Amino acid sequence: MKKKLLTFFASALLCVAGYSQTTAYDAPDMVQCGIEVFDLTLQNNIVLGNQDPSNFTVAYFHTEENAINNTNPIADPTFYMTPEDVFIEVFVRVTSEIDDTYDVSSFSVGWGSGWIGYDEEILQCESYTLPVPEIGNYYTGPGGTGTMLMAGDVITETTNVYVYHNWSGICPAEKIIYVNIYPIPAITVSPLIACDDDEDGYEIFDVALIWEQVYAMLNASDNYQISIHETNVDAQNGTNALTFDQMWSYTNIVQYQQTLYVRVDGGTCFGVYEAPIVAGQCSDNTLTGTITYDTDGNGCSSNDIPAAGVIVSYTHNNDVYYTFTDENGQYTFYHVPDGDNIVYVNNTQQYAPTPANYTVTLPEDETEYDFCLAAANPVNDVAVTIFPILNAIPGMETGYLIMYENLGSYIQNGTITLNFDDAMLSYNMSVPAMQLNGSSLTFSYSGLQPFEWEYVYVYFNVMQPPTVQLGDVVTLTVGIDGTSDDNMANNSHVLNQVVVNSYDPNDIRVHEGASITPEQAEGYLHYTIRFQNEGTANAQNVRIETELDANLDWSTFEPIAASHNYVTQRNEDNVEFIFNGIDLPYADMDEPGSNGWVTYKIKPVSDIALGDSMSATAGIYFDFNEAIITNTATTTVQTAASAKDFNNTAFVVYPNPASGSVSILAENLTGEADVVFTDVFGKTVLSTKVSGSDSSINLSSLTSGMYFVTLSANGKSVTQKIIIK
Repeated sequence: MKKKLLTFFASALLCVAGYSQTTAYDAPDMVQCGIEVFDLTLQNNIVLGNQDPSNFTVAYFHTEENAINNTNPIADPTFYMTPEDVFIEVFVRVTSEIDDTYDVSSFSVGWGSGWIGYDEEILQCESYTLPVPEIGNYYTGPGGTGTMLMAGDVITETTNVYVYHNWSGICPAEKIIYVNIYPIPAITVSPLIACDDDEDGYEIFDVALIWEQVYAMLNASDNYQISIHETNVDAQNGTNALTFDQMWSYTNIVQYQQTLYVRVDGGTCFGVYEAPIVAGQCSDNTLTGTITYDTDGNGCSSNDIPAAGVIVSYTHNNDVYYTFTDENGQYTFYHVPDGDNIVYVNNTQQYAPTPANYTVTLPEDETEYDFCLAAANPVNDVAVTIFPILNAIPGMETGYLIMYENLGSYIQNGTITLNFDDAMLSYNMSVPAMQLNGSSLTFSYSGLQPFEWEYVYVYFNVMQPPTVQLGDVVTLTVGIDGTSDDNMANNSHVLNQVVVNSYDPNDIRVHEGASITPEQAEGYLHYTIRFQNEGTANAQNVRIETELDANLDWSTFEPIAASHNYVTQRNEDNVEFIFNGIDLPYADMDEPGSNGWVTYKIKPVSDIALGDSMSATAGIYFDFNEAIITNTATTTVQTAASAKDFNNTAFVVYPNPASGSVSILAENLTGEADVVFTDVFGKTVLSTKVSGSDSSINLSSLTSGMYFVTLSANGKSVTQKIIIK
């Protein structure tokens, strides 16, 4: 702006013909980036223009009035300060020293810092809504590039957002907002339905199945924590979660249908999901049938034999259920859902089933569905296993069950040999009778049909202390031969049983112990679940549930034997042993008769590694009572030197199978040890001594076959089997 005021004097009007008018020329605004001090005198030459500085004065003022009146000038225009981001209008007066005429103009003064804040990190669940920025605008790229975003836009993925502002076009500033979006998994929990047998609206649920269902929907690498709660409030707050023991055997507290709440917590964010549990009407549908082996190759008839121990499956809505045929070749599935179910025989590499499968629509098609098996790849194969049916207690009777079976395609004849430590065990009896010779028992069998299995019950008396003490290990080795055998790997089994005193009658044990070597991990682990009715009335039905560890190969699961008639059902890692109509006496009425057991075997996964472990726990249901939860049996894969074997002289025989020579690694061995090789009949075929941690033994004198290697040191011994090619 500009104002001109001229002072006229009468004498001047009369005497002066003309004069030069005083002018305050317009100066540009003063704008600075990051500097708050201005030198206003830098504008002097501009406001004077072509006027002689020696004839004029320049002064700066805060107001126009002060400039006109020439009062209160800015004291030090060379060091003038203004607030940040505020433009101040400064008035400049040019005064002539010749005639006191003057002129006033103005310009703006302002500065900005070029600063809009520190970078930010936003941690948000699911989405983030952009707030109104204090200054600048949002962009998807740096320097005001990319797409401009508006306040209120919703960010749903992890990204960087840039806040850009260029103050007065000379002072650019930017900050980055690191937006981290943690998605909450989209999970829908399927209802968990239990069969309400007594129709009272209450039932026992295995709520751990809900936990597993949710876990399967998550990415394991995200380390989610899963918990189950009875109320939404508890789930939101992460309080009062059900323990795993409670999950195993949970009774609904709301009749017929109840909603549980699953909390999935990723650390920063969590989600809560409804999980209905329903005590529903039981399906009465059963699937049953018989599998027969075509021995004569002309189709199955009444002259052919039942195929026992065959895995049968049915599929319903992508869920697969498994069971096994009994000694009569019969299979049964209980509580099969309505709708289409596909029934088929598993593991058909050795046998070809006819038909390949059935599609069964229930309840309309409930009948028997039989299969006929023909030998696709005939083989000779007999196998033997031994496991305890009674605990080994000093001074008491103990018992074992030898199971031998024909896994091949032809009838087998042969001999079973059981070797035991007669310093710890005194032979009592066996059924059928075995022939005692020193510390060996033998039994000859004949006419063992394909798919057939048989049992031998053997009883010993355990020696009294101090001969046998708590914690000692009883070792029994059983071997079998046949008419011919294409698979020697399953022709022997070594059992190491730890001597105990008092014990819980409802438990689970792994026969191989708390640790196994990598070589042992290539074979089967054997588990026995024992149960006893400690109630006040007979148990009409008993059901055992267990979950197979993730480090076990579920496809190798196989039930071996049980104390009573039973049915096995498996769905993925969930296994049920069902003893319907068992009528198990209670302990006070019939203590021996109140006990039962079931044994199964399963292999570790093929990529099991050192340090990996496998755990097993069982829930035992007597009629409609809550489950009795057993102990947890854990087995860890360790090297021989680190394995806490019973005699502290653990050893490994390698290679196995061997040819020509074999090495014995015994890192815990001090001094000498005796090494004895015996054949499957218990005959000593080679004996020698070894010392040091690694010794080699020449096997050139031995023929091909299976042998047992016993290493004895410090008054104790360990036995392993080896195959010589």
